[in-house]
Amino acid sequence: MPTTQQAHPTNKFKIDRTASGSITYLAMHGILDENFEGAKVAASVRTKKLVVSLREVRRFASWGMAEWMNFLRATAEHDLYLVECSTYAVNQMNLVTGLLGHGKLVSFYLPYRCGGCGEEFETLMVVPRDRAAIRDLADSERACATCGGSARVDKYPATMCAALAERAVFDMDDEVVEFLRDQLKYELTPDVSRFRAYRRAGKGNVYLRLTGNMTALPVEPLARASEGVTIVDLANVVFDPADLTQWRNYVRTAQATVSSLQLLDCPAGFLERGVRAEDLESKLKVRTFALQYLCPNCNTVGSAMVDVAEHLEQLTEGMVPTAYCPTCQSGLVARTGDSGLLRRLPAREHDAALDAFLAKARATPSDKLEDCLIVRPTKPVAAPGGVPRSVYIGSALAALTIAGLAVALFVWKGSGDPVAQPGTSSPPIVPPAPNPALQRPDWILSDVPSSSFCQDMLNRLVCVGVSPYRRTKEDATSDANDAALEELVNAVSLKISDPFLRDGVLPGYSAARTKALSALQSVETDRTSAAYSAADDAVRKARRRVVEVLRASGGAAVPARRSDWYWEEYAIDKTAGGSEFLVFVRYDINLDAMKVLAEKYSVVTPVGGASVVTAFPGLAWQYAEFSGGAMVEKPGGALSGPAFAAQHIVTAVGDQHIVDAAGLARRVEEGKAGNLSLTVKPGDAPAKPVELRR
Repeated sequence: MPTTQQAHPTNKFKIDRTASGSITYLAMHGILDENFEGAKVAASVRTKKLVVSLREVRRFASWGMAEWMNFLRATAEHDLYLVECSTYAVNQMNLVTGLLGHGKLVSFYLPYRCGGCGEEFETLMVVPRDRAAIRDLADSERACATCGGSARVDKYPATMCAALAERAVFDMDDEVVEFLRDQLKYELTPDVSRFRAYRRAGKGNVYLRLTGNMTALPVEPLARASEGVTIVDLANVVFDPADLTQWRNYVRTAQATVSSLQLLDCPAGFLERGVRAEDLESKLKVRTFALQYLCPNCNTVGSAMVDVAEHLEQLTEGMVPTAYCPTCQSGLVARTGDSGLLRRLPAREHDAALDAFLAKARATPSDKLEDCLIVRPTKPVAAPGGVPRSVYIGSALAALTIAGLAVALFVWKGSGDPVAQPGTSSPPIVPPAPNPALQRPDWILSDVPSSSFCQDMLNRLVCVGVSPYRRTKEDATSDANDAALEELVNAVSLKISDPFLRDGVLPGYSAARTKALSALQSVETDRTSAAYSAADDAVRKARRRVVEVLRASGGAAVPARRSDWYWEEYAIDKTAGGSEFLVFVRYDINLDAMKVLAEKYSVVTPVGGASVVTAFPGLAWQYAEFSGGAMVEKPGGALSGPAFAAQHIVTAVGDQHIVDAAGLARRVEEGKAGNLSLTVKPGDAPAKPVELRR
């Protein structure tokens, strides 16, 4: 982990560009502002693999952040790697959901500060190499080169790194690994066992080349890549005979969409473990498979590839082709575990066009094929049959009402020519006026569904929530509203400096939040999948609980009304009808209100000899049954013993729900003359009643 003195990049934006084989390398410098044209820069990239350095990026201006999102959208078809990220850049990626997009964060600089002399320096963290160390940075120390003292990572960057470590492990292209080793001197090595999948398609035929360990086979991307007649090349796979669950799931899923699924070059032993008799009665066919042979004379073990079409007559009789030992020329004995399966191998029709397609695909290098595992953002669904889709765009300003009616803008792109009426002259054809351009408010910096972000302005904090695509505007508005306010809660957590909360409570909340949002982001490419539905439901419910607790405990500091909102409506399917909505909601919070909220959840309140704080709303990410209360910081007096350990939450006194520390103090004071029944929630465990005897 090399260390450097902090760099001082210039403000003026510029890009340095180099190319190496099939990789484009972009080094960005300065402030990303109006001089950065994201879509234009992306359009100039001619390679599939793109490495972007953010080492010299000093700041994202508002316009620059919007252009960065345009850059991410325009590079959706590229395998994007972000390297050498400055502390500022990676902080923004952690704060603004969706700012990382489909990019793979490979490396970033981490700031250290010496407690003795105040010297600051940076250490480069390479995520694939240092993932385990990144989790424990909060307690790490490094020697200061200036005074020899102890330098530590500030608490916020350490928390940020813990969140980054929770992100899903990503795949790295071998050529990119070599590029980073050569150009940036990273200590990385290609993973020869990692799973890869490459594709070529043409005229209803698909060729899939699979390599690596099949235990890691991703079902949904491969199933999406399979259509028509799909040939799966298994020549270079590695498999565990006892763990072919993912392969079996793929076969079952793919057979629902393909017309034929054909296996090519099955490795020895795979046929018996990876193919079932019922598969052969459906759409699955085996083109070639490896058969292991043993020489009884010299004990030589080898394998040979069997072409099913060529030897079908023998195979249907349970026999295998004759083979001879290359060493002693003796007849070989085939090792096959299921001759009954060989008898069931179905014939396939001779298709000269398919054979020609396969020959050409097999001769194509992997870097010239489509990478099936590159995650791409979801695109709006177009209407079938070439019919132009309807787009409805609405905007409503909270401060603007006209006779109680919201203003909406409706845009329809229609088709069809006017029909001339008999007996009338046709009027001259006038080209239709262009459709109004989609003009989003400038406060919308990201349109990633289910995302949220906050921006520090001079006198306020602006928090924006983006809904998922929903079938009704009401549902989308509710989700966007919750996303914005939940992001406000996250912003409040960054303002809390109390050691008990900062070091003991908030890391657990942050880890649970990051895990849920990362899980949703990882499956956003297929919104019809069960995995997406489950992740979406988990995030939606957690955000709703967080907002409910915030409104109950935050008081007047919580904004009662949104500052602005904006919506878009997209037609889904002209045949089935219906549409879906994407809604953006904005809240403005003044700095005094932010200060009040930070104090609300960190000020210690004495209760019966103990110290408690108002339970932080974000704990709803961590505990599904959490609905607010008062958290024990330091047990004592009447609130002592195992039931009132630190971080236990008092949720009720008698039948009265407790929303904050002041409420608990008041209820305990009111009942000081007698015994009280308190409901206490100890972490993940269910809440239980505790008798408080006087």
